[in-house]
Parts: sequence; C-alpha cells; structure tokens
Amino acid sequence: MIAPADRQWDMYDLRALDHAAIGLDPFASRGSAGVRITPETALQCSAFLACVRVLSESVASLPLHLFSRLATGGKQRAPEHPLYRLLHRAPNPWQTSMEFREQLTALYLMYGQSFALIRAGAGGFADQLWPLHPSRMRVEVLENDRLLYLYRDPRQNNREVPYSQEQIFHLRWLSLDAVNGTAPVELSRDVIGLARALEIHGCTYFSNGARPGVVLENDNAIPAEAAERLREQWERMHRGPDRAHRTAVLPQGTHAKELSGSNEAAQFLETRQHQVIEVCRIFRMPPHMIQDLTRSTYSNIEVQGTEFVQHCLLPHCRRWEAAISRDLLTDDQLFAEHSLTALLRGDSAARASYYREMLNIGVLSVNEIRELENLNPIGPEGEQRFMQLNMTTLEQIAAGEQPAAMEPPPVVEDDDSPEDDAEDQAEDERQLRQVGQGVPEAAGFA
Repeated sequence: MIAPADRQWDMYDLRALDHAAIGLDPFASRGSAGVRITPETALQCSAFLACVRVLSESVASLPLHLFSRLATGGKQRAPEHPLYRLLHRAPNPWQTSMEFREQLTALYLMYGQSFALIRAGAGGFADQLWPLHPSRMRVEVLENDRLLYLYRDPRQNNREVPYSQEQIFHLRWLSLDAVNGTAPVELSRDVIGLARALEIHGCTYFSNGARPGVVLENDNAIPAEAAERLREQWERMHRGPDRAHRTAVLPQGTHAKELSGSNEAAQFLETRQHQVIEVCRIFRMPPHMIQDLTRSTYSNIEVQGTEFVQHCLLPHCRRWEAAISRDLLTDDQLFAEHSLTALLRGDSAARASYYREMLNIGVLSVNEIRELENLNPIGPEGEQRFMQLNMTTLEQIAAGEQPAAMEPPPVVEDDDSPEDDAEDQAEDERQLRQVGQGVPEAAGFA
C-alpha cells in the first residue's frame, strides 16, 4: 500500500543528522591541514565531488536487469517479476530508478555505506525501497548473529526505530568488521583536507587582491587597543578584491611591509595538481574522467576508458548486484546484472571488425548484433547463425582426421531425344573435318 502524500514527502527530510549538536560526530576531528572534513564538507573539494559524481552517475545510468537462470546454462530476462519494475523503473513513488541508485551510490561513497527501507506491498515483501540517510543509522550484531538496524527517525523526534535485517537493503563499501562500511572520508581525511585547504588558501589570497599579508610597523610603541583598531581599519579599507589598490593613509611613524612569501615559492599550483591525483587514488579513478588530461594522449585515452570500466566501475556494480541477491531475492535462480557492453564498445571500425568475427564463428546472430547496436530485429531470418564451411573440431585434429569433403554437385540429366543427340553428333563431326582441312580464304583477303 502506498503511503499518503504527506508521509511520502517526509522522506525528503532525511538529511544528515547533526551529530555535532548531540556530541556524536565521528568526523569532528580536524585533519593535519587544519580543515574539518566530513562527508558533507568533503563535497566542497572539487576533485572529491567529481569522483563521487562520475561513479554515482555511471552506476545509475547503466541498465540494470533481472535475469533467471536457464536449465541449459544460459539466462533470460524476467520482466514479469515484480522486482524487475522496482530496479528498472521506480523503486518508490517519487524517485526513478536512476535517481534512487545515484543517491545510494553517492551516499555509500561518502559514508562507506547506504541503506534503504524494504516496504512490503502488492508486489511482495519488496514492493518499495525508501532511502535512509546513513548518518542516522547504527548497526548492531545480535546474539543470534543477525543484524539489528537502529535508525534515528526525524519524523519521530530522532528517536531510534529498530529494523530487522530483512527490512533493510544495505550497500557497503570497504568494511573492516564485516558489518559497517568504512567511510572514504575517514580513511583519507588528510588527502581531502589538504586539497580543500589549498582551495581555501587560493580563495583567501585572491579575496585580498592577490597580495600577500601585510605587517604594519610603528617606530614608537603603541597600546594594544590602538594596534587592534589600526588593524581593523586597514582590513576594512583594503581587504577583498573590490578594495584592492586603494590609497592608504597611515599614522605618523607607521610603515606597511608585505610578507615575502609567494605562491610560486610554495608551488601552489603544482600542489593543487598533485592533490587531484591523490583524491583519484581513493577511488581508483582515472584522472581524465574528472577532466585532468595532463597525462592523457590520443593513443592511450581509449585504454584508460576501458580501465575505468574494468577496475573502477565494475566493483561498484558487483556490490550492487550482490546486495540485491542477498536482501531482495529469495529465489537462487534469479539474479540482477548490469549491462556494461555500451561502455566497452570501441569506435565504429573496431565494432564492425568484432561483429564480423563473432558472426563468422556463429557466436552472434544478426539480430543479436542489431540489439547491441540498439536496433530492432529484422525477423526470424535474423536468428540464423553462420560458420565457415571448412572448419573442424579439436577432436578430429587430435585423431588426424580431415574435415568432411564437400559433396559434388548433382549431375543434371539430359532430357534430349535420340534424334537430337544424333544431329548434335553429326554437327560435331562436320566441324572437326573443317578444322582438319583448313578454312578457305575469303574474298577480299590475300
């Protein structure tokens, strides 16, 4: 049963719990760079945000189908199963499949895990999936080795609501205790913190008119109150890009002296570039996927794209598929699988060569090739398979046997009458006699 409209929109109030307000913030400590990094503030780092976006959008945009295993060892889609609609179209009344999978993937990349409430209904025990924010969830292991999920529900004044293991869809990243996923932000706080500190430094530098700090010196000793007032007046008049290059009027005996440090000496740009690579290492992300083409060339960009699918994207897809089999399926003959074919396709020439080889050895039919190219089938004749005629098996090669010879074409019987055969034979003999006697010279020729 679908919840009333006023209760459906309550789910969008499931934002991150303010742990700092209740003294439970696991990310409260600052990194070595002096910047406080949490899963929410880490998104302010452009490289971290780009990695999360690329992975969550890529996983969510892939086709996710439900298959049933065949007795012959193959598989076929199961669109009649209620879970097929849940995964392929809409898991709840207000989200599409892509929006839901994008949100859960982004949350588990930020927090190390993500959750969804499994709601029963007309489609069975898994009729809807409602996302739950991981910052509000606490997982415990019971004495019977089952998991207990305690969720601080914002609709119930943050009171912990217990859920059994059968009621929660749990997607984990790297886990150190086999129960909770470890947040990438927690493991790489210093890497993200340094990248964020460099961004803050750059913003502060240019907010001061791209000028380093200034020291105000006075020939005479001045009271602390006067020094503080002088500093505030200086910052009020000269701090910010819109106040740069203003004329300064200093009290008698006061001198302005710029600090000698510079961004060039500190290798500011080089360090920022290096931190992009460091953030990419967290997710095994090829740098060119987040617009860093420093080491990308025309000859290796296609290989890097394939590496992204095989070594970066594929593990996240497998985590999704395994979690679906564990939490949403009760039949071992059913399984979910992403289609990565479109991402692994090469250019037109490479695809044409691949299809030609697969067609010649009978692996693919014409209709299957058209399906891979997102084209409609041409009919039953497109299901035929072709193979080279003079091919043999490995058993025949080991036994020294030759491929079966081709049968000679059938002889076409002559249906002429005996009289026609006699006339043809007489005509042949006359032509032979003319050739033996020589042909007479024609008139006009010497």
